[in-house]
Amino acid sequence: MILVFTFASESEARKFEYLYMKYKSLLYYKAWEVLHDQMAAEDALSETMIRVYKNMEKIGDPDSPQSAAFLTTIARNVSLTLLKKRKAVSNYVADEEPEEEMADAFDLEDSVFDKISEERLCLIIGQLDEESRNIFVLKYAYDLSHKEIAAQLGINENNVTVRIHRTRKKLAALVVKEGVYKEGDI
Repeated sequence: MILVFTFASESEARKFEYLYMKYKSLLYYKAWEVLHDQMAAEDALSETMIRVYKNMEKIGDPDSPQSAAFLTTIARNVSLTLLKKRKAVSNYVADEEPEEEMADAFDLEDSVFDKISEERLCLIIGQLDEESRNIFVLKYAYDLSHKEIAAQLGINENNVTVRIHRTRKKLAALVVKEGVYKEGDI
């Protein structure tokens, strides 16, 4: 399949090309970490770049840490979705409909990224208390494991899990408060 991207301006086309050249290795690596399969990681990289194209207006400075975090989050979520689909297909039982299995692959984080700009998301995250904001950034921007976060913060892994859970609940409430979603949607 050949895709043709149409950009609003030459500068937007250059920005997309720059993002691809700068981050393709990192995004491929993030995909491979999840999928452990070269072809699947290449597919994830392609899907990631399609999503980047669809969300170009949400990306400010291509060299900013926020842009890198945004792109790696997309790559991670795309990879997790592909992994879920692959597992759903491999677990397919003859009497079940594959669509039912695939429906479970819905990813809330991807959905939020589709509805909200990077700047607005940063403002929402900025409303968190410092402890919650730090744990969120370590987990989702730097993609650290619970063990790595625990070592960084000097707490145990169970505490990290609890704090991440609480932070996600706080963020969900803030996203609802900001009007991105309604109460029952999250």
